[in-house]
Amino acid sequence: MGLIESGRWTEAAELVLWRVQPDEWRMEIANDPRFAAAVDRAVTTMPSDIRAELLRLVTITEEDLATALARRRAYQAETIAGHGPVRISRQPLTLDSVRKGQSFVRRNELDWRFFTRWRMPGGWLTPEEQSRALEIFHDPLAIMMRRAVIARLWPDQPWMAE
Repeated sequence: MGLIESGRWTEAAELVLWRVQPDEWRMEIANDPRFAAAVDRAVTTMPSDIRAELLRLVTITEEDLATALARRRAYQAETIAGHGPVRISRQPLTLDSVRKGQSFVRRNELDWRFFTRWRMPGGWLTPEEQSRALEIFHDPLAIMMRRAVIARLWPDQPWMAE
C-alpha cells in the first residue's frame, strides 16, 4: 500500500493519518501547505453540479424556514396527540430555533457531499469514480475541507463553515 518505507511512515501514509487526526499528535493540518493547496484546488476545479448543490445547501430561504417550522409544528402536534405534552422538548419552537436546526441539517448535508465526492490529494471525484469509491463518513479531513471551501466561497455564511 506504500504507507511504510524503511521503517517510517511515507508521505502517502501521513495523508491517511490526516483522516484520523489523533488529538495527542496535535496535528495542524489547516496550516500545512498541502491542505492550503487542496483548498485552492477544490475551489478552482469544483464541478458545476457540485457548486450548484453547495449553493443550494448554504442558502436557507424564508420559504425553507417556513416549511421547516410548519413541519416541526405538525410533528409536535402529532407527538402530543400520541404521547402527551411530556414528550415535547421544553425548548420554545421559534423561527430562530428552526434556523439553527436547518443550519445544522444543511452542514451535515454539506459534509456528506465532501465525504462522497472529495478526496485528498486528488480533489473532486467524477460520478464514475464516486460509484467505485469507499464512502468515508465522519471524516475529520473532509469536514475541515468543507469548512475551508465554504468559508472561501460564501464568506457571508460563516455559520455554514462551522
